[in-house]
Amino acid sequence: MPSSWIWMKGITPTIPTQVMDPVGDDDQRPSVLDLIAEHDTNIQELASLVQEDPLYEPEKHDAIFLLRFLLSHKQNVKRASKAVKATLVFRKEYRLDERDIRHLVPHKIQDGEYGEMPFAKTDNLQNAWKTRSPEDAIVFTIPDPKRGVVAFLNIGNLKNDSKTAKKLTVDDVASVFILTSEWAHQWLDYVTRTTGRFTKSVRLIDFSNFSIFQNSREATKRDGKIMDMMEDIYPQLLQALFIYNAPNWIHSAWAIFRPIMPKRIIAKIDIIDPKNNQKEKEKLLAFLSDENMPVTMGGSNTTSPRDWESQ
Repeated sequence: MPSSWIWMKGITPTIPTQVMDPVGDDDQRPSVLDLIAEHDTNIQELASLVQEDPLYEPEKHDAIFLLRFLLSHKQNVKRASKAVKATLVFRKEYRLDERDIRHLVPHKIQDGEYGEMPFAKTDNLQNAWKTRSPEDAIVFTIPDPKRGVVAFLNIGNLKNDSKTAKKLTVDDVASVFILTSEWAHQWLDYVTRTTGRFTKSVRLIDFSNFSIFQNSREATKRDGKIMDMMEDIYPQLLQALFIYNAPNWIHSAWAIFRPIMPKRIIAKIDIIDPKNNQKEKEKLLAFLSDENMPVTMGGSNTTSPRDWESQ
């Protein structure tokens, strides 16, 4: 096994010694060095609690790795240590340290070009993706290798009805979540370590053609359990979630409840109309530049995210 993360092969040091200048005026990502310094005491305590674990490797499970768990567990070191140990077991069980998958664009897995995945039989993974996520239902991208992951979800195209759910096992569905989570994790870790800026992802959810009747209770419940597991194993992946092309009733409900919702929720979720509202478009500029933003969202990029070249 490599002494450091396989996606950092040939790059040293893996903890940066300096921080890259912001990509632009809207780049507000904090310095990972400042965060490590701020939480150094808890990072050291967390390291002491997990260092006896047989799966713990100091060169890999370093300050940056531990930091994400501490932030997700609000500096509760004991809870963070349990999550770290569970993650080490999970990564070992699914052989997630064996392959750099950053060049494997997740939504193109259905094309059958990438061979066996460490954590899933390729046929099952391809079948699960094609069955639930035809065309552009889920598209994960890295528009700029100095910034984070941008995921586009067309919720109206996502197949989540009872009939579709019965075609897939829990392992089938989980394989898709693991693929997208691991791909995002590898990229975000790489960008954080090579830029010195603590980097997360953003999800842009298109509500065109969405109907509440297309989701079955069973499928939603199953997805929720898997997503909870992914959040424990992959902490601090998501910075924000933006909903766009939402029907009027969603905008109306949001306008009513937004003022009374917790700030932590407001900071993560927003309903926007970037194509017609400049201020709302500017919220997206913290994650991708105008030249990388699709024209359907008010940007300059005429190419569909599905056809963007991988970095």
